[in-house]
Amino acid sequence: MVPEAIIPYIEGVSQIISFLGIIQVVYAVFLTVYRVVRIEVLHEKRFHQYEHTKRVLIQKIILALDFFVAADLILLSIATELDEIFAIALIVAIRSILSWSLSREVHLHKE
Repeated sequence: MVPEAIIPYIEGVSQIISFLGIIQVVYAVFLTVYRVVRIEVLHEKRFHQYEHTKRVLIQKIILALDFFVAADLILLSIATELDEIFAIALIVAIRSILSWSLSREVHLHKE
């Protein structure tokens, strides 16, 4: 059982980690848009450049999902209600499956 006095700090740490995940997603989107515009403007429309850009985006999204899963696991450590525990566990499971699926896609494209 976690002492009541430190619960707000644990929630704060979880929010900071979630915010880092959000920053990672925003950065990934801006980087991807920049790369696609650059490919289009420079007329270097080669398939491998788009594939590389897609792979980089997916890798950054996987990292962001890892941040979100970490934040959820921290929240799970202070969850007291059974329905809250199930909800967080379900979210972690969905994010983990999504991360695994994206990771598999990256590895398939490398081969």
